[in-house]
Amino acid sequence: MKHTAVAAALLSVSLLAGCRQTPTTPTTGTQTDFGVLKTLKPGVSDTINTKLKVNVVFVGYRQTPPGQVPTARQIDTQDFRDTLPATYDAVNRIPSAYGRTEKTGTSFEFDYNYVFADQAFEDDFFKFAAGAGTKATLTYQESYFNCQGVNPDTGDADCEAPAGNITRAIDPDNNIVIDALQTENWLADNGTRVGVKNGEYTVYMINWYDRPDFKFHSYARLDAKDTDTEEKFGELPNRRLSAWGGSTRAGKDAQRVWFYDLSANPDPWTTAYDVTNPDVDGDEVPDYRMPPIWEYGTRKANIGYGRKVSPDLALVTRYVAINLLFTPSPIYRAALTPPQMPDEIEVDLHVEQGAGAPDPATVLKPQLLQERVQPLQPFAKFNTTLKTTALDGSFADAYKCFFATSFEDICTFDYADIFGEPLFQASVKELRGAYKTTKPGTYRLPAYLFNDGTDSQGGLLGIAYDDGETGTQSFVYSFLTPELKEAGYGFTDTTVHEIGHHLSLSHPHDGYDSEQNVSYGPSGEFAFVNLGDQSASIMSYNDLSRTFGQFNLDSQYRYLTAAYLNNANAALESVRRAQKASAVSSAAKSADTLFTQAKTKYDALDYLGAATLAHQGYRAVIDAANAAGVKVEAYKWFENLNGLENLSLKPQAKARYSRTFLPQPGLVIFPEETAYQRKLRLMK
Repeated sequence: MKHTAVAAALLSVSLLAGCRQTPTTPTTGTQTDFGVLKTLKPGVSDTINTKLKVNVVFVGYRQTPPGQVPTARQIDTQDFRDTLPATYDAVNRIPSAYGRTEKTGTSFEFDYNYVFADQAFEDDFFKFAAGAGTKATLTYQESYFNCQGVNPDTGDADCEAPAGNITRAIDPDNNIVIDALQTENWLADNGTRVGVKNGEYTVYMINWYDRPDFKFHSYARLDAKDTDTEEKFGELPNRRLSAWGGSTRAGKDAQRVWFYDLSANPDPWTTAYDVTNPDVDGDEVPDYRMPPIWEYGTRKANIGYGRKVSPDLALVTRYVAINLLFTPSPIYRAALTPPQMPDEIEVDLHVEQGAGAPDPATVLKPQLLQERVQPLQPFAKFNTTLKTTALDGSFADAYKCFFATSFEDICTFDYADIFGEPLFQASVKELRGAYKTTKPGTYRLPAYLFNDGTDSQGGLLGIAYDDGETGTQSFVYSFLTPELKEAGYGFTDTTVHEIGHHLSLSHPHDGYDSEQNVSYGPSGEFAFVNLGDQSASIMSYNDLSRTFGQFNLDSQYRYLTAAYLNNANAALESVRRAQKASAVSSAAKSADTLFTQAKTKYDALDYLGAATLAHQGYRAVIDAANAAGVKVEAYKWFENLNGLENLSLKPQAKARYSRTFLPQPGLVIFPEETAYQRKLRLMK
């Protein structure tokens, strides 16, 4: 009782004291040399953190009843809670592999929403799937699954009876193929029926198997073909799909849907049709992939033995949908030349024409290439130049060294890059010369297209090189040989892909998990992440997309928003150090308002709108700095090399390189592709 009276007396005193105080308006923002700023932080490398809702919708799955033991094909959402990340903090992967983790300035806190579709939704979806499907004969991979091998006499996947270690063979009389894009669009158009708002990031996990109307099925993009050769990659049997998403639709709001159907026929792109052999890529490490749903919980001797669907779907959600598609880390800086980002981008296409190679006009469409890459830098003016020279002399020698096949052919023993150094040095020399006549504010994007008349190498299509010093993007190299041309490839799509890398984007099959600090790709315990290629992105390896998809554009516009913010912060710090803050104060405050508005759009998932406002704010700061006599310099990696003659390997390369896609702690530079991936891509 005494304590209550004392508390009441103290409360009365505090209320009286509050009545005597003059009310004050809370200050929003921070006092700086430029005045009070709410969003800009001069001299600070900031991070835009946002809460991101992710829907996981189960279609055809049943939830484990409370207190019951989960069966092989039931879903326990606790598996997802135990597996999915709470946050993601994006980094520039290749610069970070040089020893200092470099953040993009974009981070996320995830808010997960688990939904089990009702019976009406399921009935309508599977009715759509059955109606959209067309009868299909078994592919090589589907026959291989039934036989679990090939006939040693014929080399074909044929057998008189299904293999004894599978639970169920694919029925050739009840097998259909469904258009993947139509399926994605149906799910996007009907998402509100399960409480999913248009434009939210959503994973649909599909299971048709446990229904009486089940049909064996796969998905495809049958209309997908190469831009130059019109090779119909979408019709290839190893391009059949079990997942798809990330498409853009003209006249529609952003569509952020990706589906994964474990009841589809075993996925060829992850070699899930081989459920017998633990190691399918030959590196003597077991490759974890997802068998078709009917093999889960089997007692047969295959990779489904003892497995449960629920934790595997959680793995796919984390390591594919979230880390590689929804919120990935880029490989390079989107800023290109911080802190002064370019106003114009000159795409320099150097065709190195080999004797006997096809006419460049038949394998390259320069204007279309420019139109496809421009969305990645929407505020820069693009121009493309094309120069064709003979592939001969010292440049031809440097090219040959790039593909040296024996120890005796190595050209530069003293360099970290024993194969590519001569080509890199020749390219640097040419780039330095080009910049002597380049107007300020223009960024030269040098792309060398080697049109070889001989099969001089094993099938590499292209690579986006870094500078070997800081992890800054340097050159794009694309390759075409008679063998690659015969396989259906030209230059346009390959070069768009590699320029996509140069402008920042990663593959959707390799990346980084920031909470676990691990880099990984489609090998070993992460072999299943090749599923990421089954998305609408020219950054995939399956040749089913010609443009950058919604997930690519979202990521790029987030990177750009953060880049404009942080480079404006850097420019303001240069102004402060030059003691010119008062002259730039008004522009800084106006820019601060624009960046604050940009953050609002960013949180609302309007990433292009956010980047647009951020660009305006950035330009206001740069223009004011220039007017005040403070020159904000663009970073030019080719001028900051330690002298080409001093780049020798003493005693080891600075960057952390990996020859494989096996998981590694920290940030590493993965290969453009492995021999196994190349075999998969070239398979007919």
